[in-house]
Amino acid sequence: MTGSVRERVAPMRAMTIAIPASILLNIAAAAQDQGRPPPNRTMPPPGSAGTASPQAPVGHRQPTERSLPPSVRKEEDSAKRQTDPLGPLPKICTNC
Repeated sequence: MTGSVRERVAPMRAMTIAIPASILLNIAAAAQDQGRPPPNRTMPPPGSAGTASPQAPVGHRQPTERSLPPSVRKEEDSAKRQTDPLGPLPKICTNC
């Protein structure tokens, strides 16, 4: 090997200082972002905190009973009125 010991030690000494310094800076940068929400996350408008859930996009809405055709609405109503095939539910507690 050519070169003196000092020529080989100097780069190692610089690496010994640079690597821990970069790790500490990385930890400090991560700690600063810890309380922030992710940048791609949208926050709800300030006035909608106590209201119902926001409306879904048009293609993703669940149908309501009013939006069903009359024939399907009749089928749904008749299905609600059908009795349980196992009979009525027993009354376990009289004070409930």
